[in-house]
Amino acid sequence: MLAVTLFLLYAGSAWLMLRSVSKPRLEPVAWALILVAIIGHSDAIMHTMRIKGPVSIGLPEALSLLAWTLAVLACVISIEKQNRVLGAILLASAACGAAMTGAGRTYAEATAPGWELTAHILLSMGAAALLFAAAVTALLLVFLDRRLRTRRIANLPSGMPPLDALEKVMFRLIGAGFVLLTLALFTGFVFVTNLFTQNLVQKTVLSLIAWLLFGVLLIGRLRFGWRGRSAVRWTLWGFGVLAVAYFGVKFVLEYVFGRHWG
Repeated sequence: MLAVTLFLLYAGSAWLMLRSVSKPRLEPVAWALILVAIIGHSDAIMHTMRIKGPVSIGLPEALSLLAWTLAVLACVISIEKQNRVLGAILLASAACGAAMTGAGRTYAEATAPGWELTAHILLSMGAAALLFAAAVTALLLVFLDRRLRTRRIANLPSGMPPLDALEKVMFRLIGAGFVLLTLALFTGFVFVTNLFTQNLVQKTVLSLIAWLLFGVLLIGRLRFGWRGRSAVRWTLWGFGVLAVAYFGVKFVLEYVFGRHWG
């Protein structure tokens, strides 16, 4: 019931946020619903930690944690009215992730994770959320570009920002996500000493590849003014590799080999 409730709260807030662009009177209701959803989701995550003690979360719970991070990010993005469509999409994505709350396996650990591992997990989720939002923005750019090229813009959602403004938002998200990804990799290298024992080699290698892709994209943007389709392709490839690193490898480990990383 909790997962269903969170899904409905986030889905409802996404719909209201989208509608608030053309109907401002719905805006207070949208923000109130988002607040209720985030508070309830936060309590669910803390409840898992309190009840089950030292655990290593499974894939569904990791997706739930990512959903919580996306919801918080959606709130920040939606402060600017022109970004409400993007915020609504992130809230809808959060609804899908929140639906996994409480459905995953948790693996008992001998000791509670220290602040170092907690910081690494939070940085990783923050980076994943920001770069996911960048990938969603890239897809919006593709959608708008095709509509403009075929001159089918009459039925676009109201409140959509211009392409240039949306591209700037994408690169801001990539820049912030790249910083958090760098910190996440750094904390991983410093505080994790047994990569092979914890099945972290594949995740680390793929994360480094994603880091390199986003790094090259940012350098290309600053030095050569990369934009448009090239920037979109690099963004989607970078997030695709990162998604495989964070969630694809975890899926294979847990559901194919019956293992997990601590």
